[in-house]
Amino acid sequence: MPPFPKRCYRPRTFVRDLRRILASMKDFRDTARSRRVSRAFAEKIMLAVTAVNGCRYCAYGHSRWALQAGVAPDEVKRLLANELGEFPEEEAVALAFAQHWAETGGEPELEAERRFYAYYGQRVSDDILNWMRMIQMGNLLGNTFDALLWRLGLGRSHP
Repeated sequence: MPPFPKRCYRPRTFVRDLRRILASMKDFRDTARSRRVSRAFAEKIMLAVTAVNGCRYCAYGHSRWALQAGVAPDEVKRLLANELGEFPEEEAVALAFAQHWAETGGEPELEAERRFYAYYGQRVSDDILNWMRMIQMGNLLGNTFDALLWRLGLGRSHP
């Protein structure tokens, strides 16, 4: 059987990420409450990460929540297709960084991270990264669940 084609958790990486998330719960709550990043922008960021990771559950849920937050349907479609060319610069910088961050498994190139922080500043950059970390864990959990279904022969034949 060929390997499952999406990034999934292995026990060690799941435990590592779970520890990080639990240790950062206060920061995540502060991010969600601060509104330094609007709900619509947060949903766009999460869709950019989800598009890279391919979690169907997160794509479905966050597409709906993005629309409810006022994101235009064509923007949702472009985000899920990894097409960022038409977003305004103040969003495109974060969206491109979110894609890069997801593609590198949360280990972006130092220069890309430096430019990201220089553009948004410390507090907003930290908030954006918190949204990215939260959705990355959700994406990998969803994909891991799909991998289990696939191995048991209960999921789609082409995940």
